Amino acid sequence: MLDSVGVTIRKEDKCQMVNVYYQKKIAAKPQALRDILLDHHNLSDFFNASFSVLRQENTKEISGGKGCVREVSILGVRFKEEMVHADDKRIEYRVVGDFPVQAHTGSIELVPKENATLVSYRIRCRAPWYIPRWLLQRLLQNDVEQCLNRLGCLLYTSDAADERSSVD
Repeated sequence: MLDSVGVTIRKEDKCQMVNVYYQKKIAAKPQALRDILLDHHNLSDFFNASFSVLRQENTKEISGGKGCVREVSILGVRFKEEMVHADDKRIEYRVVGDFPVQAHTGSIELVPKENATLVSYRIRCRAPWYIPRWLLQRLLQNDVEQCLNRLGCLLYTSDAADERSSVD
């Protein structure tokens, strides 16, 4: 295919890679964060989306972990995500199929740091031709930051409430 100046554009080049990364230190143990992030029914507390479990995790896997398939609904768009790995150090998932974006994978690393956990959230995908790469990157970046910030606030508020109740 040729563009207006005669440069050849391969089909693969139309689907540009998007990489999103955000890191936050959260006052909780990795296992507690893992359990919260794998509680698919309550993820709407952190994301601007709703989640429903379509298939439970594989036998002998962590609840909500590997093999679990969830349906995500965001801005009127529905798609499926499959959990491909889950333990106290890392959670990985992928979007099933190539809609609304292509080759979408997500990875959340949980690294213990003193009395907290350093949470690193990375999303990689290819933007389809009909969504500008910069827009998709901004939407995903905002979503990831909002998720970890809300999660951090929830746990900070819970810890502060626990401290207040132990003082009384």
